[in-house]
Amino acid sequence: MSPADIRHVVVLVLENQSFDRMLGFVTLPDPRQKLDGLTGLESNPSPLDPGDLVTVSRATTAEAYVTDPSPGHSFDDATVQLFGRREIPDPPLPRNNGFVLSYSEQPGPGGRPIGPAAGRSIMQCLDPELVPVISSLARNFVVCDRWFSSVPGPTWPNRFFFHAATANGLLDTPETAGQLRSTFFGSPYRMRSIFENLMDAGHTWKVYYDDYAQTFALRNLHRYGDRFARFDAFARDVGNGTLPDYSFIEPRSFSAPGWPANDQHPPHSVLEGEKLIASVYDTLRGAETIWRRCLFVLLYDEHGGFYDHVPPPAALVPDATSAATPHFRFDRLGVRVPAILVSPWVGEGVADHTTYDHTSLPATIKTMFGLPHFLTARDAAAATFDRNFLPEARSVALTNLSARVPRPSGEPGPTARDHSQHQRSLVALAEVIGSPAAGGGVDTHARDFLDRSQGP
Repeated sequence: MSPADIRHVVVLVLENQSFDRMLGFVTLPDPRQKLDGLTGLESNPSPLDPGDLVTVSRATTAEAYVTDPSPGHSFDDATVQLFGRREIPDPPLPRNNGFVLSYSEQPGPGGRPIGPAAGRSIMQCLDPELVPVISSLARNFVVCDRWFSSVPGPTWPNRFFFHAATANGLLDTPETAGQLRSTFFGSPYRMRSIFENLMDAGHTWKVYYDDYAQTFALRNLHRYGDRFARFDAFARDVGNGTLPDYSFIEPRSFSAPGWPANDQHPPHSVLEGEKLIASVYDTLRGAETIWRRCLFVLLYDEHGGFYDHVPPPAALVPDATSAATPHFRFDRLGVRVPAILVSPWVGEGVADHTTYDHTSLPATIKTMFGLPHFLTARDAAAATFDRNFLPEARSVALTNLSARVPRPSGEPGPTARDHSQHQRSLVALAEVIGSPAAGGGVDTHARDFLDRSQGP
């Protein structure tokens, strides 16, 4: 059981980074706590010559903050990355040997594949000094080094697993309003979520978003527009002592002058996401009453096509709808992603080697808040991370993470190009549920939608 004094759970889910990419070279202060990271000997074969092995490398310069073009991360892309081929073998035993091949095939300028020479860069993983915020959290709290995405595929199905422990058979991220509209007004987006379980038990929740929330796709939540708030309300709620029991934070997905996207989805800069992580931590750390009663969980939705060396295991099929999905029964986990538990109620510099997936989040919330029901068979069987909680809160010295963020030193920004798949999906969602007036951005559409959902 969780300590009685943890009253607030704050979850920030960023975009499209693998464990090895962000934390593979991190070492913890206690040598007995060893992460399943990189030795420097891990490799993938070159598409030109299987005998030419492309070894992982440690990126140490600011150019590594931006990856352009974005690696592929659809279900088909993940199949190539995990199996080194386009067909799923029988049995489906992943070898994580197709990352260079997959990235080589991504379209670059002019729509042509970037090719094997450029494809080798997918084996670059970040030196901890480049990402001091997430590295500092890893060294001061608990790293879950076997947290796998719930689906070997893109953003939307994986984010649904955080909320509902299922994607209700949905395997893709919709990219146009037409694609989304064909299913949105039926039943697929009406899956029961952890938010409803919390409400039924008398607990409070809020989704904090910046420009648009993918959580808007959960149709059952449309009547609760007052529980969605812009991100700047998070600091006010912490400062006023009105933070809800459960907070889910969505990052900024679109860039505007002076406000770069901070979701870490390529080609957005990883550095902007570091700033967001630091902001959330510093906000909580600066309010002692809240800090002594909170758990901050830093997670990523999926690997985004970046290399990771740990083969993902099999998974329990969450429900009958998933079992009936053609080509994939939701019976395999996706690629490993970064996951850090941050709280005075967890240990310092601890490596947790338990196998988790995104349904471990609602499963743990159920345990912590004494909720009566699981959502699906997947979260009912998921490991819960409350095993890391201490009997008493400890003193934490780490403060002012924002001061550790490097100043920009001429690293390249994203090149002008079309929206990413994730951005296209949010635009489509805004169009389908918001009926937005022409000319407004997704942030305007979000405000209009929430105004309508709250009524006159």
